[in-house]
Amino acid sequence: MIKASSVNPTYGGQSTLQTIVLIASMFLGYTMIYIDKLSISISLVPMSKDLGITPSQKGMIMSAFFLGYAIMQVPMGFLNTKIGSKKIITASIFILGIFTALFSFGTSVIYFVLIRFLSGALAHSGYTQSCSKEVQANVPVSQRTFANGILLSSSGIASILGPIFVSPAVQNLGYKQTYIILTVIALAIGLILITVIPSPRKDETISHDKKVMHQVSLSKILSNKLVWLLLICDFFVNSVMYGVINWAPSFLTSDEVGFTLTQQGKMTSVAGAFFLIGALGGSYIVGKFFADKERDVITFFAILGSVALFSAFQVPHGGAINMVPMTICFAIGDLSYAIAFTTLLSLPLKRFKPEAFAPSYACVAMGGISGGFIAPYSIGFLVEKTGGYASVFTSFLVVGLLFAVAIRFVPKHYTPIEATPVMTEAEELMQQEL
Repeated sequence: MIKASSVNPTYGGQSTLQTIVLIASMFLGYTMIYIDKLSISISLVPMSKDLGITPSQKGMIMSAFFLGYAIMQVPMGFLNTKIGSKKIITASIFILGIFTALFSFGTSVIYFVLIRFLSGALAHSGYTQSCSKEVQANVPVSQRTFANGILLSSSGIASILGPIFVSPAVQNLGYKQTYIILTVIALAIGLILITVIPSPRKDETISHDKKVMHQVSLSKILSNKLVWLLLICDFFVNSVMYGVINWAPSFLTSDEVGFTLTQQGKMTSVAGAFFLIGALGGSYIVGKFFADKERDVITFFAILGSVALFSAFQVPHGGAINMVPMTICFAIGDLSYAIAFTTLLSLPLKRFKPEAFAPSYACVAMGGISGGFIAPYSIGFLVEKTGGYASVFTSFLVVGLLFAVAIRFVPKHYTPIEATPVMTEAEELMQQEL
């Protein structure tokens, strides 16, 4: 856990309490980010019936979000370095609220595709990397795996709250009213983030950013082999995770399975609880006991999670009696992928130098988002062409095993980044004078 200390000047001069409040506020924003991703898969169930949206069109709407998300990852990484992470974090949540409201007024597929594309490009693309930059700036190296795990565990919270609250809201109030409620919540979280996130000192921002912009270039980042290896791994893990997140409601409520929207909400919320346990418990245990064995941890849980998800489809379909074994399979899959995912995303925090962190992390994230873009549409295509979900769950197994293989190519031994951030020009001059 985040250890107690009075003030640590190395990491922004923040007290432990201030760091905890910072992590908690970013956690709220993260939860809103994931609820926005999750709610679309729930709301598309009644929308497809009301507006005649086909499976492939549903896939287009979901994939449009990830296309915008992927396109803006690297530009947001450099913008992050230029203007600072606080501005991007707060702007992201406010813009998310605006596009959530706009989505509620839609009546056509083209409109939905456009809104989700812009939401991914302008609201989501900068949030996660900016939060990771805040973690790197304010949390010691030894505690970053757990701190990052706390933030990523918001996906589990969203997977619990989303089905429990969003599913009944969509079913009883309608998706339009539900999205207005989500807009109000997003704007409230944005105000909290403005208040809590510390602003960098002006002298540090100006001198450090000018220096960094000269040091960091896209070609230099892309020449880093580790960036490409982590990008590929992130692509595989997100292909499975977002495939499950976006299509589980449609699968569970399909004629092939036959659960109601409320029943699937209960099932996915249980799976979400296990994702939360995996993200929090896994990040703490891995950070404390397996700090140099991340590859082995990821390999094991990638295989376990893939087999569990494949087994979910093998459970006989139909009838409440099959809810329990199917839920168990999804829960094991979510738990395993939570551990693998949070462990994977802790590696950039330990291996990328501070001056190149944001754009390097953005490149890795672009791989994951590309997986999120390809998976929803390809699944919609498979469902439409095959008339069922057998091929979908087979693809989860294959891609998960590819993830387990790909992580083995990430170097086990590496030179850890310095525990202290890069000095500003003013600090360097002072050091020379001393």
